[in-house]
Amino acid sequence: MHAQPQPRAFSRSALVFGVVLLAMIGATGSARSDQDDDAERVPSGAADIYSPIQRTFTHQAPLPGGPQRLVPGTSLPADDGPVLFQDLKERLRFADPFFRDMKLAVYLRTHDLDRDNAGSPRSRAWAGGSALAFRTGFVDDWLQFEAAGASSQPLFAPEGEGGTLLLTQNQAEVSSFAIANARMRFTEQELVLGRQLVKTPYINPQDNRMIPNTVEGAVLTRRRDEAQTFDYGFGYLWGFKARDSSYFVPFSQELGVTEDRGVLAAGAKVMPIEGLTIGAIDYLIADVLNTTFAEADWIIHAAPLQFRFSVNYTDQRTVGADLIAGAPYATDQVSARFAASYANATVLFAGSQNGEGAALQGPFGSFPAYTVLDQLNFNEAGQKTLVVGAAYDLSKIVLDGLKLQSRYGWAWDAVAAPSGTPLTRQNEFNVELEYLPTSGPLENIHVQVFYSMVELPNNPPGETQQPQVRGIVTYLVPLL
Repeated sequence: MHAQPQPRAFSRSALVFGVVLLAMIGATGSARSDQDDDAERVPSGAADIYSPIQRTFTHQAPLPGGPQRLVPGTSLPADDGPVLFQDLKERLRFADPFFRDMKLAVYLRTHDLDRDNAGSPRSRAWAGGSALAFRTGFVDDWLQFEAAGASSQPLFAPEGEGGTLLLTQNQAEVSSFAIANARMRFTEQELVLGRQLVKTPYINPQDNRMIPNTVEGAVLTRRRDEAQTFDYGFGYLWGFKARDSSYFVPFSQELGVTEDRGVLAAGAKVMPIEGLTIGAIDYLIADVLNTTFAEADWIIHAAPLQFRFSVNYTDQRTVGADLIAGAPYATDQVSARFAASYANATVLFAGSQNGEGAALQGPFGSFPAYTVLDQLNFNEAGQKTLVVGAAYDLSKIVLDGLKLQSRYGWAWDAVAAPSGTPLTRQNEFNVELEYLPTSGPLENIHVQVFYSMVELPNNPPGETQQPQVRGIVTYLVPLL
């Protein structure tokens, strides 16, 4: 992702169907705004803060990026929201489940991003797009089909100012038939074959632009319900489509390797006591890279207070024929976080430390470290990072669904591996305003506005700051 500050984008208004329907997690869904990338959400309490391993084997909205309603007291999607073709839905109530449970929805999204890059050309674009997603019911409770297509079109895209990830690097459109799969249930397992969305610590949608990351492969998971305390998943993925690309490529190509290699992934998590989740997952790209991730996450409810203690660890090393640039090498990262909340206020403190063997690689989604901010991942070799933050849910005192969050991160001791040459210090300040109403005529809308400032105090004069503003508006139209 980004080691040195990289260009992104600010959003004004466009339209996108925040593609897709699940994978490594099974679910259904209807209406109420919810962004798939939990790391981008403003928490209402410590229990709402995102956990990479916790999200790996939980129910997920079939259409990430857009609204969903949950059954009260669970993370199960409800199916009681109004749809545009309500009469047709009523007529299908007594039809075969294949037709009765059919879902059809359109997402509209607009995203505007403006970043004044330190030491390089400006990055800015305004994109608009839409997506259409379709999912059947199950045939004899064992076979289901899903499909989704999405497009991101340039509304304002100055030549030579790419790098926002809303469009291609050359400011061209991004369009893709991103989801097309079959889901099969058997012997308490679920197997998904084809193009799908996978949600794990290092491979995930990172749905914070116009179109999320999607993958192509085969994923086997345990059929899950709310009472389960143990979950697992296995998969082989051979294709990856990035947010700013229309095409699927082998996973190895995203790491600069010309030989075609997919990724073999396997993981599990256990919940031994209420509030405590422990899990691990391993990703192997043969002859290229092996990444192992483990996390322990503990939520403590002590009304009216909530506390959250989290720690995770990544080991990453080259393997086999060492096809990746800079091989052989081995590196790691440890990250920890403490969060506490009272009423509608939340505070958090996080830190991370990276090994000096190499910068951590993670081009397949958002990084799982607790110190990741809007522009920087703080993944450089040897880098140490501290982040503090505070959030407040303004729903009860200002406007339903309105939340505000601010964070600040300091990073130092980064080096260029393997030479050990010191790199510039990096700091980042973030402010996020989120509007996600829970009811009323705007309940299907999700608005986010971000301001961030990267500080590079050791850079030459005129290259010490990198401000960025971006905004996203997503609207779901459930058709069926």
